[in-house]
Amino acid sequence: MKTILVDDMLLDLQLFELKCADLPDFEIVGKFTAPAQAVAYAGEHEVDFALLDIDMPGMNGIELAQRLRQIRSDMIIVFATAHPKFAVDALRMKADYIIFKPFDQEDIADVMERAKLFRQRQKKRIRFQTFGPFEMLVDGRPVHFRSGKAKELLALCVCRGGRPVSIHEMVEFLWGENSTISTENTGYRRTIKELADTLKAAGAEELLLRNRGSLRVRMELADSDYQEFLDGSDEAGCAFQGEFMRQYSWAESEIYALQERKALRLAEKTGDRPAGRD
Repeated sequence: MKTILVDDMLLDLQLFELKCADLPDFEIVGKFTAPAQAVAYAGEHEVDFALLDIDMPGMNGIELAQRLRQIRSDMIIVFATAHPKFAVDALRMKADYIIFKPFDQEDIADVMERAKLFRQRQKKRIRFQTFGPFEMLVDGRPVHFRSGKAKELLALCVCRGGRPVSIHEMVEFLWGENSTISTENTGYRRTIKELADTLKAAGAEELLLRNRGSLRVRMELADSDYQEFLDGSDEAGCAFQGEFMRQYSWAESEIYALQERKALRLAEKTGDRPAGRD
């Protein structure tokens, strides 16, 4: 679970990070003493869970939580504060939990366990299947795409993990590296429209974000076996059997990275070292 910590007291940030360093399933992707920096980061990166101080200068934790929820409505928000008077405000903005400083290892473990339970309850309507053939499901039903290229474009965006895909990259991966972008070559525009129309028909139009010169998908709105694998899920690790988006040749390079990551995990669990490593 991708986690950010926000507290204007650097010592508290370091203390929390130290106490949760050995807890599984959590990856601290950002530590901020300035709330505005946390907002900027969340706007560009996937964040599942935010632990926030409340009493901070400029933008307090309540305001910060509201900004973060505007970016991602299902983000898990937990407040850590030394002031019980803020509890009512925290509950009013529908925080998931609140802990009081000073906290200890048991408090941190409790917060993390609750965060995992919250995430499990937040079942998402959209799911991507990437191990084997690529498929998209909405409410458990496969989505029928208007064209093979539209489906492949979505697969490319999913493979990027929600990072932007430029028009040049779309053309190179879907039509070949020798293809050119010109006013006459409107294939990519048609494909983007077909993808947008498909998602709208499936009730998932909010998934796609189009910017000038690029395209990306909001992966925080979807589950996928690929992301679960990257997050360390044992179930997803077993599900990966050497196939990834097998319809698409450009996806083959990712297979080697997944195989290496799986081998490293197995080695860590068994105490062995992967073959070929010194």
